[in-house]
Amino acid sequence: MAKKPAKEEDLDDTIELPPKISEDDDDDEYSDEEEDYDEEIIEKKDYKHLKLELTKGLNENDHILLIEGQSHGFCNALVKQLLPLKGVTSAAYRITTIKPPEIFIRLEEGYKITDILFEAIESLRRETQEVEEIFKKLM
Repeated sequence: MAKKPAKEEDLDDTIELPPKISEDDDDDEYSDEEEDYDEEIIEKKDYKHLKLELTKGLNENDHILLIEGQSHGFCNALVKQLLPLKGVTSAAYRITTIKPPEIFIRLEEGYKITDILFEAIESLRRETQEVEEIFKKLM
């Protein structure tokens, strides 16, 4: 069904825009408040706690880490941190619509999964902080 064209008297041609604020304007009463607000947002850290479930795989050195609510981005980043670690033979992830994302980790004999996961998370945290510092410099 086609829409009926609007009547001319129903159309309003005028759009009111807020006044332009120049950067040279010294008596701008909002400029200091906006700067403080922006700094407050940057400094505030809001951590998200992950729901994790660690289980044994088929072999003694195989482990499966279920991470609820995460996407390809996080899983891919974590696997990239796991792969170069000493003691990690292989790492990969799988995401389906039925189960939470699964990260498969195979370790060499003698390595503890908790130590490996801690090292990978710390490495990911350092890399994230470096990227955050770069973005702060750009702003």
